[in-house]
Amino acid sequence: MHDSTPCEIINVDDLSASYEVAINENPANRVASSGGRGKRAVAKHTRFWTPGRTLHIAFLDGDDDFIQATMEAANNWLPHINLEFLFIEGDQGDIRITQTPGTYWSLIGTDALLRTEGATMGLSPDMRMPGFFAANVMHEFGHALGALHEHQHPEVNIPWDLRALYAAHGADQFADEDHYARTIVDERYLTRVDANEVRYSDYDPKSIMHYAIREDWTEGDFKIDLNLVLSDKDKAFMAAAYPYPAAPDE
Repeated sequence: MHDSTPCEIINVDDLSASYEVAINENPANRVASSGGRGKRAVAKHTRFWTPGRTLHIAFLDGDDDFIQATMEAANNWLPHINLEFLFIEGDQGDIRITQTPGTYWSLIGTDALLRTEGATMGLSPDMRMPGFFAANVMHEFGHALGALHEHQHPEVNIPWDLRALYAAHGADQFADEDHYARTIVDERYLTRVDANEVRYSDYDPKSIMHYAIREDWTEGDFKIDLNLVLSDKDKAFMAAAYPYPAAPDE
């Protein structure tokens, strides 16, 4: 399967508030700067929840099939992390899910705490495609747990055919950099994450956090089919972000 529905990461406007809420939730979210006096320390943080805590997850809408399928897919993360999910009624969860037909989106990790009302995650109710739906739910819950996109890994080297990639998304390779359609492609596919601002493991083409990449968007025969399950590196990365306490010495 090649096609997927690109998700939208929702970034908060107030970076200082994002930093404060992340550090208050989990002091390990501090990321040490590797130099450069001009760089603001507040930019250096991750957004992981406190290991061992229970995340309360509310559904703002959706029928029983949507809710059940979402819970089953999200729970695929649980064997690999020191967190609990408690699915609740009402609208007061740490993570609040709404149906958004045709699109998927999420705030990143602890940024959800900055949104005091309304949804923090949107899922398209693609219930006729259960494997596709489950993969997208796991992807969005990856974001909700603090993960970013794998195809924007700091060390990734995808051999993009830029003309083809832009054209496929209704943009011109030679448009101004602030042209809307080009900006969307740049943000969703091309902009790499700053290695100084994240925790990351080796690049993983099998990651649930990787977009599907069509072969006709690249030079040569490079492609990434839609990943439908958590990869071994996904599991290891989240296990490191949400570790269990070390066993006491006997």
